[in-house]
Amino acid sequence: MTGVFVKLIATAEYIVGKIEGITAVSVDGETNAFEARKRISDAIKQVSRGDGVLLLTDLFGGSPSNIAFSFLNSEKIDVVIGVNLPMILTFWNKREDKSLSGLAKLIQRSGIRNIVIARDLLEERGTFGRRILKSDRRLSQK
Repeated sequence: MTGVFVKLIATAEYIVGKIEGITAVSVDGETNAFEARKRISDAIKQVSRGDGVLLLTDLFGGSPSNIAFSFLNSEKIDVVIGVNLPMILTFWNKREDKSLSGLAKLIQRSGIRNIVIARDLLEERGTFGRRILKSDRRLSQK
C-alpha cells in the first residue's frame, strides 16, 4: 500500500482504461498504525459497494499487511498479499461475476501464474512442468 500501488493502478488503467472500485493507500515508515488503519478504513468505505472488499498488499509481514489483517474480522473483507500487475488486471476483468472469496482465489492464481523464470520460456517445459512454448531445438543447435 505504497507508491508502488499508485503506479500499478496507473499502469493497469493505461492498459484498460479507468478502473472503478480500486484505490491505493500510502503507508510508510512515518505513518503510525492508528493513522494507517484509519486510511485503510476510509478507503474501504470509498470503494465498497456492499458485496465485499479485497485489500491487496505487497509483502507478508510488512506493516500494511499486518494492519490489513485487522480487518479480517469482517466476512466482507479479504486480504491478498504479494500483488502484481496481472492481479490488478484480473481484478478489473473478473470482479463483477465472482464472490469475494472466489475473486481472491482467482487473483492469487493470476499472480502466481504470471511469475515465471525467463529461461523457462525457452525450454520445452516450464517451472510447473507444463508445456509453455514449443521450441525447435534443431534451429537453435545449428
